[in-house]
Amino acid sequence: MAKYRMSNGWAMSPEKDMHLLKRMSQRGWHVTGMKGMLYRFEQGGPHDYDYALNMEEQVNPEMFSLFEASGWTPVIAFDGLQIFRAEAGTSPIFSDSESEAEQLSKNRQQYGKWSLVPLCLAIICFILRNQVEGAGELFFFLGLFMLVCFVFTFFPFIGFSLSLRKKRS
Repeated sequence: MAKYRMSNGWAMSPEKDMHLLKRMSQRGWHVTGMKGMLYRFEQGGPHDYDYALNMEEQVNPEMFSLFEASGWTPVIAFDGLQIFRAEAGTSPIFSDSESEAEQLSKNRQQYGKWSLVPLCLAIICFILRNQVEGAGELFFFLGLFMLVCFVFTFFPFIGFSLSLRKKRS
C-alpha cells in the first residue's frame, strides 16, 4: 500500500521537503517516486536517512557515480530534479557554499528564461484580443492560460533568487 504527500515546492523550500522525506523514513515510509507534485511512499522498516535535492538539467551516469561514491543513492532521478538518500550523518552532496550557490544560480537563470516566454505570450494574446475580430474570447483565454504558466515558472524563479541571496549573505 502506498501513501502520497504533497511537495512544498523545491524552489521555495527544499529543506522542508527533505525534512518531510527524513521524517517519513523514520516512521517506516520511504519515498519511491513522484506523481506530479506528490511524493509516493512505500512502507518498510523505520530507518534514519538523510535526503538531498539536486536539480541538474540533465542527469548522467558520471554524476550518479560521483554521488554514489560519496554514499548517496538516487531515489528519484529525472532531468531537472534528483533526490538522493544516504545514511544519516553522511557528508552533504554540496560540501561548500560556492557549488551550492552555482547550482542555485543555474536554476534561477533557467526559470527566469522559462517565465519570460509565457509572460510575453500572454501580453501578445491580450493585444491580439482587441485586434483580431471574432477571436477575442479565444485570445483572452489563451492569455489567461499563459498567465497561469507564468505564475508556475515565476514563483520558482523567486524561490531560487531568495535561496541564492541567503546563500551569498
